[in-house]
Amino acid sequence: MKYLLWDIDGTLLLTNYAGVNALKHSIKSIYGVDNFQFTHGLAGRTDTYIAKEAIEEIKGKTSPAEVTALLSCYTSNLPKFMGKRNGHLLPNVKTTLETLEHRPDVSSLLLTGNCVKAAQAKLDFFSISQYFDFNLSAFGEISELREELAKAAWQNLQKQNKELRTEDVIVIGDTPHDITCAAAIGVRSLIVTTGSSYSQQELSTYQPWKIIPQLPTCSEEFLSIIFSEA
Repeated sequence: MKYLLWDIDGTLLLTNYAGVNALKHSIKSIYGVDNFQFTHGLAGRTDTYIAKEAIEEIKGKTSPAEVTALLSCYTSNLPKFMGKRNGHLLPNVKTTLETLEHRPDVSSLLLTGNCVKAAQAKLDFFSISQYFDFNLSAFGEISELREELAKAAWQNLQKQNKELRTEDVIVIGDTPHDITCAAAIGVRSLIVTTGSSYSQQELSTYQPWKIIPQLPTCSEEFLSIIFSEA
């Protein structure tokens, strides 16, 4: 069995900043700050990290309860903003997921910095939620660190499959954070650059298993990649 741990933003889809706008709107609602400017990079970060850093910039400190409240407001606002922006699935995502759904030897999960309700909202909007096992997935509520999400996902899989091997698991993403969280649990990382904000050269310095420009048009080609031992 191959377990594919998919990132969402920049890997499966682009929301055209719907998430950023929903979070800015939520920050204004709670803290009265109009058009808050994030000073930390958002790509590959967890929602927990982003919310914590934003609150600390505004107040100088924060608490878990405040982070939870901001994320709750954000996930309530997100579906509305998804409808306002011209986001889209990245090339060949739907056909790839449809092919994988019919493979008994492949399971698609999520390893994403999105908190679970944000992940659900984004995938629901593009009608691809049904392709993922949410019960074995890892989301941004777990920790502000992507490596901790990877460890949680690995523990979930070990409970499901007592014979789990590192070569059975592939993290699929688009940022250095996806590469480092795969390395944290000793599994391979497949980087898809179509929606990435990083260059191939930048990504290569983190030594991922493979880098591809986009998901292949032919799903059989994708299967040959994930079942490759090289």
